[in-house]
Amino acid sequence: MLSPDLHEVLTILYNAGASRVPAEELDWNKEMTPALNHALTMQYVVRRDTRHGRLFSLTEAGYTAIGQEAPAHLSISRAFRSIFRIGGGSPD
Repeated sequence: MLSPDLHEVLTILYNAGASRVPAEELDWNKEMTPALNHALTMQYVVRRDTRHGRLFSLTEAGYTAIGQEAPAHLSISRAFRSIFRIGGGSPD
């Protein structure tokens, strides 16, 4: 079970589009920083810094944590990583 703050962080990202959402479009406040850090550490959320700004996306684990089904492309990507062992280590 997720803490209410962590659930709120994930839900805000989900409602904002869930994938490649610009940081400025997210309605997160300073009090959510610990929950956001936890979401990043637990790999519920990934952050990408691009030349266009910082983008956030839910991972398959993030979708599962809030009881939503991940889009099919996430499962396909996971399967390819597993087959080809991209990134080394275990496949998730």
